Amino acid sequence: MSDAAIPEGAVCKPNISFAGRKRRRRISIVMGVVSVGLLAAAVFFGVRWEVRLLIGLPVMMAAISGLQVTRNTCVAHAAAGTFEHEDFSTTKVDAALAAASRKVARTIYRDGVLIGAAAAIVSALIPAI
Repeated sequence: MSDAAIPEGAVCKPNISFAGRKRRRRISIVMGVVSVGLLAAAVFFGVRWEVRLLIGLPVMMAAISGLQVTRNTCVAHAAAGTFEHEDFSTTKVDAALAAASRKVARTIYRDGVLIGAAAAIVSALIPAI
């Protein structure tokens, strides 16, 4: 992969292809829509606030998928030390690139969990109709 393929401001070289980013973007959108739908149904049906905390899980999944797209790093490929090609096949990367990908993957997990936690708190605080 050439250095021209590295997005400006990226911490490491991307480990996912354009097709992989497209797939993760789609997952992020679907999980976001599912989250909004679950929250709307939970509020409409007067689901207890403790149960509404679970809304944070699909939000976290949507956030992690979206962050993988924006940071050009798949957390699974970072853990495995691989690069994903357009046909979704993978190849091993050298140790330095794998370490850099794992570093970015940790920030993706951290930020995804924080976004999910914030969504869980907000969903629990919304009063039932």
